[in-house]
Amino acid sequence: MNPSLSIESHFSNMSQHLKTAAIFRQPAASAQPLLRLNALMDETIIPYEVNEEQIESWVSMLETAGEMASPIYWLLLIRLNEAALLCAGNYVDNCEFSAAGDLLANPREIRVHSNDARPSVRKWRHGRMSDQFRINGRSQRHTIETIKNEYQLEITRPPILPYLFRSLKDSGQIARPYLAHTDRQMRQITDAIGFLASWQIFEAADLHRRTLSATPETRSFITSHLCRFNNRIFIQAGDAVRRMAIDPSCPCELLST
Repeated sequence: MNPSLSIESHFSNMSQHLKTAAIFRQPAASAQPLLRLNALMDETIIPYEVNEEQIESWVSMLETAGEMASPIYWLLLIRLNEAALLCAGNYVDNCEFSAAGDLLANPREIRVHSNDARPSVRKWRHGRMSDQFRINGRSQRHTIETIKNEYQLEITRPPILPYLFRSLKDSGQIARPYLAHTDRQMRQITDAIGFLASWQIFEAADLHRRTLSATPETRSFITSHLCRFNNRIFIQAGDAVRRMAIDPSCPCELLST
């Protein structure tokens, strides 16, 4: 081994580490927004310390930064998408179907417009419109007919997972295998909810009891129909962000070439 080459390599590696450290030593107020967001996600135990509100907050931070020309932006969007998938999968595996449905299918906001030009009203996210717009002294049937004939619905904030998936797909920046991965996991979430419901399992305690008393074959069958997502891609995207902060030309298989 060439001693001088070894020493040069050592100091080159040290320089890279110092550059990385310098990025994350910056005060929060002056740190680069994208790297700060990446660090915030690193500090969070996914999926146990995250929910829809937190993911929405991170999406807002990313979109406010607006650095869409940077590959780091799209890697962070992948991380946010992974956080949402991991969160939804964890909800399903714990039989919290309503919370999973909010992430996957239930719009975050629907505005109700009436024909009489009154200001629009935000629809209850959970619950029936016939209860929200029930007219005193009128039957529920009358209320339903009024809603059908006089109200129009406008989805102003779609569910977070379809919103993130559409953003990734439309960007032209994301590798096709990752888009296919996201589509598969969204389908798996839906299939797992359907599987558990078909077995009349609606609470985590029910699932635990059913699994505990099952034969090994049945236990394996049940487990194979759950989500059980891992955080490999979430970690991979975070590592790629840190590499690109030092070398923007660093390739990443999650992004299109």
